[in-house]
Amino acid sequence: MTTLSKQTARALLRVVQSSDEGFTASKTLRQFSADYGIGRNKGVRLLFDAEDKAHVRELLCAEGIDPATAPAAWDPLTRAQALELGPNEKFAFRPVKRDRVAIKALAQRPLRMAGERLRLPPACHLDIDGPMGARLLEHETALLVENWECFNRIDAIDLDLSPAGDDPIVIWRGDGSDTRAGQALALLHALDIPVWAFVDYDPAGLLIAERLPRLAGIITPEPLRLEEDLGRGLTDRYQAQLPMAAAVLDGSHQEPVCRLWAIVRRHGRALPQERYVRLPTT
Repeated sequence: MTTLSKQTARALLRVVQSSDEGFTASKTLRQFSADYGIGRNKGVRLLFDAEDKAHVRELLCAEGIDPATAPAAWDPLTRAQALELGPNEKFAFRPVKRDRVAIKALAQRPLRMAGERLRLPPACHLDIDGPMGARLLEHETALLVENWECFNRIDAIDLDLSPAGDDPIVIWRGDGSDTRAGQALALLHALDIPVWAFVDYDPAGLLIAERLPRLAGIITPEPLRLEEDLGRGLTDRYQAQLPMAAAVLDGSHQEPVCRLWAIVRRHGRALPQERYVRLPTT
């Protein structure tokens, strides 16, 4: 493995590939110059003459890095691909788990994938490569779940999920982690099947449903229960979300969104979907 950090290797590649002799004395270049005695200070800049650059090229070659490598060459690569450019797989910029999507099936239902029928225990899921998964999944409908707890404990949801079909593929929307919302959305686009949404009953949740492809419906409590629960909902959360969502939801042409938005807006309250997770019995 190279002893140079990714930042140092990239900085040195920029030095040897430039016709300039003067470079901004960044922390990385200052530390390199102090450690190796290559380059010299001139005010707020570091100077690398032809002889200095020759030494840098020799150092890069000794570290297994071609001096002609573009500084940004590692950006789109996986760790395995990064080894084609040098000995350190961690130079790869691409996140290790990029494009991952969390999926599962409903209780007592198999996950249908590549001709196989996989049965997962409760609170378990499969973490798949989104682009590849679209080619392998064999479900006829999809159920997108907004929040992790509801996805993880989908078997404990106290609502009727049957409108989403007998055997939907259950997909977590994702968050800011390695399992990102954009990847779940890309998977839904690629699957080309009807999509049901199980989201928070608030402006932000309905905005998620509004943007889903081929939205067939939204999982909700029965009408009287929904009215009662919204009556005890969160006004502050509703008010905080309203500015970012109201215009889109008011102009929605998605019938499930329009119907539910009318109820939520009338109450002026937000209702988290976790309200419908059954608590474990002791």
